[in-house]
Formats: sequence, C-alpha cells, structure tokens
Amino acid sequence: MRIAIDTSVLVGSLTKAGGAGARIVRAWLDGRLELVSSRATLREARLVLDSQWLKRMAPKGRIDALLQHLEARSIRVRGSQIKGLPLRDEGDRRLVEAAVEGQAEYLVTADRELLRYRGYGGTEFVTPSELLRRLPS
Repeated sequence: MRIAIDTSVLVGSLTKAGGAGARIVRAWLDGRLELVSSRATLREARLVLDSQWLKRMAPKGRIDALLQHLEARSIRVRGSQIKGLPLRDEGDRRLVEAAVEGQAEYLVTADRELLRYRGYGGTEFVTPSELLRRLPS
C-alpha cells in the first residue's frame, strides 16, 4: 500500500509513541507501507521536524532518525502541478501533487481542509485512524 503522509502526522508520530501516527510510521519502517515524497514535501518536513518547539517535545535523536528515513527510504517524485483543487495552504498542495504523481492510494492527514475533499486524482484523503483500519495486519 502506497501513501503520502502529512507533516502533522509525522509530528504526532514523534510526540505520541502509541498513537496512530507512530503506528503508521512503524508500519512504513517495517516495510508494510510505501511512502511517497517530493523535494517540496521533504523540505516542509525538515522545516517542521527540525523546529525548536518540537525538540522540546521529542528527543533530537528520534527526530533526526525520522528525517534520515524520510530522505533515504521514501519514493521520490517531482510533484507535478495539479489543477482544480483550491487549497489555501501551499504545503498541502505540494503534498497532494506528490501523492497523485506517486500513485499513492492514500494521503494521510488530520488537516480538515484536505479531508473535506476526501480525495483527488485517484488518491483518497484519510485520517490516521482510517488508514490503520485499512492496513492489513
């Protein structure tokens, strides 16, 4: 199963060890999921995950390890521009572009604006809990 994952879910994976985000990241690291990224989505992940406020909530070693895994183990795409999805957040648009180009089945997010669209171009937008229910054991 191929996914794209919103930075907010990555933050949750670092701050809530048993939470849905952490379980999704663990499934990816265990090889049960493939993760799609682009230069833009990785840049956003670095900006957010390397922030001082997050370093007060999660160990630097875990943050660095996640960033290294994102760089080394995600499937990289260019993130071709999409049309017809009026998103306010440019980062959300870049995430959708990567998901669609990378043929992700799911884009995992807690972002209400994205979730209200429910999908685009063959990629379904789901919450972390929804993805966990669909993930084979």
